[in-house]
Amino acid sequence: MLEIDGSLGGGSVLRLGVGLAAALGRPVRIYNIRKSRPNPGLAAQHLAGLLAVAELCEAELAGASLGSQEVLFQPGEIRKSELQLRIETAGSVGLVLQTLQLACLGAKHPVRVRIEGGGTFGKWAPPLPYFELVNFAILKGFGYLAEVRVEREGFYPKGGARAEATFHPAKIAGPLDLSERGRLLQITGISLASHHLREAQVAERQAEAAKELLRGLGVPVEIRTAYADTRSPGSGIVLAASFEKTVLGGDALGERGKRAEEVGQEAAAQLLEDLKSGATLDRYMADQIIPFLGLFGGRFRCPHVTEHLRTNIELVALLLGKRLTLADHWVTADRA
Repeated sequence: MLEIDGSLGGGSVLRLGVGLAAALGRPVRIYNIRKSRPNPGLAAQHLAGLLAVAELCEAELAGASLGSQEVLFQPGEIRKSELQLRIETAGSVGLVLQTLQLACLGAKHPVRVRIEGGGTFGKWAPPLPYFELVNFAILKGFGYLAEVRVEREGFYPKGGARAEATFHPAKIAGPLDLSERGRLLQITGISLASHHLREAQVAERQAEAAKELLRGLGVPVEIRTAYADTRSPGSGIVLAASFEKTVLGGDALGERGKRAEEVGQEAAAQLLEDLKSGATLDRYMADQIIPFLGLFGGRFRCPHVTEHLRTNIELVALLLGKRLTLADHWVTADRA
């Protein structure tokens, strides 16, 4: 049994530990979960993800309760093809999907996940459109197909999202070589706001502010605008720069007192900063890709060396016995 000290990082320790344990069929004990956080232990979205993966692989599970700082997870075989789960409050739907994305690497059949509740946009978590535009788009190119469909958006504090994701059997045959970007083709994105903000034209203002900063790139910029009937007011924007060989993303979240133009500019400035660094993955995908490099090998250049990136590299070494090297913003792993 693998034993992991959860104080190495936050919720990412649990997501990687449980996700990879399910994919590989290896039991894991994780202790000191989110020990240094103001509210230590399992929060709603952590618990939802843990229970979903446990159901997926018929795992024996101990410590699965709100606030628990220790979890014992003993996975079985992945037999289920459909899951239904509920996230209370506005816990991140995206973070739950991250755990399931790893777990479903061990599935031999498509797995459809239906999620009720939670948030599609929120602080310190990837917005759901980011998966469609960036994460899923990159992994599809290496043989891991997934899609997500949102029926109802969710914002803090009430959440109330409704979404469905499908993960297809992974056919990743070789290393994830992201050494080069190739030519920049286009910028796409989605600027979304709740119906409460339609009169103020928040979605359009976010999109136009982002476009203004991105026009100098000399490629088509197409940002779709939309309004959603949600339980709480909110807005957000997700951008994706599509290259011949990779995709880089940027996003920003609307907040009370923050003008729509600031939100659009923030997402565009974030994307431009990562583009100018010469990185082949953006600052968020850099840490999300780490477990895949641990399993299949590969190489990429990151724009920033974040704590999440360092934590995930350390976790992959513990979970997989695989050392990833980080030097001059390049992360490299030999093929497994």
